Amino acid sequence: MADPTSPAAKRARVAEDADSNVAVYTGEEGSLAHIAATQFFKSFPLTRLKGVNSFDCAFREVAGGKALYGIIPIENSASGTLHSTYDLLVEHDVVIGGELGVREVYCLCAKSEDKGLAGVRRLLSHPNILAACSSFIETRLTPAVRAADAEVTGPLATLATRSTTDAARRVADGSADAAASTDAAIATREAAARFDLKVLAEDIGNDAFLETRYILIHRRVGAAASQPTPFPRDAVSPSRKRSACFALRNEPGAIFKLLSCLALRGIDVLKVETRPLAGGHRAPPGLPAGTARLWDYIFYVDYGVPPGHTAEENKRLWDSLTEFSLWQRDFGAYPSQTTRAEKQAQSWEEMVDIMAKA
Repeated sequence: MADPTSPAAKRARVAEDADSNVAVYTGEEGSLAHIAATQFFKSFPLTRLKGVNSFDCAFREVAGGKALYGIIPIENSASGTLHSTYDLLVEHDVVIGGELGVREVYCLCAKSEDKGLAGVRRLLSHPNILAACSSFIETRLTPAVRAADAEVTGPLATLATRSTTDAARRVADGSADAAASTDAAIATREAAARFDLKVLAEDIGNDAFLETRYILIHRRVGAAASQPTPFPRDAVSPSRKRSACFALRNEPGAIFKLLSCLALRGIDVLKVETRPLAGGHRAPPGLPAGTARLWDYIFYVDYGVPPGHTAEENKRLWDSLTEFSLWQRDFGAYPSQTTRAEKQAQSWEEMVDIMAKA
């Protein structure tokens, strides 16, 4: 047996402790994922946050024990579900430890604010964010540019970047091209501050309130499973949710039978998402060989955990869900804090009119 007091054993324990304090997120400082990570761990200051390049990398870091936690986006209130997150949940043996809704507030930022909106000639950001801010671009930014420069007659030039943070960096260092002095980025205020950019306009999204749900993942067994889940201590009345997925036959009544297990118990189903059931080497771990057929599906179900729901009641529920599915996986119960508000979209003209009447 190895000597636990040996230098090698001590180094191994130090390395293990270091890994146990790592939480990975996708992107880099100033990104929405980084903002989500800081919110999750603001009551756990000893946790080291580390950015990674992709969702797949974040899941592998957690599943492989290189990081204790991962913070991953799963759904946006405007663009909808991030399907790759659901696929990776099935591929890796992880559970969900918590969920936070993070408001997306985007800013128009540039190296200088001397010319304001009129000085912009090209706009950099992620394609999804350019689309999410299209009303501002069309009704505020483009008219201001055309008023200052009669030669600008068509749509404002745009350049797609891999992230909003990348857009802010490229505007800051002028690497886009020689015309970089007239470039502006759409990014978070945190990214603008990081790259010393000036904010020309704030909260420019099409929706009055835009939010992304981020989940915190960790391994099913190990240190994270045996200690309190990182979650903001100032969260106001978080709800309790549970997530699971089920492989179903493409046959009459399959969905009805599954969801009736929840409906007949008065359990609130919050979201149902479907993905094609993969076969062969890509089949979900534990799925019996030869079970998957073309056009069979996996159903992801989020549902509210009723107050006072006991372990015995949960077991009976799970047994019934198992009866009506080919394969299943429980991602666990967890606290959830998202915004429950009426979704509204306002044009810039409407907002100016409201402010004028205030």
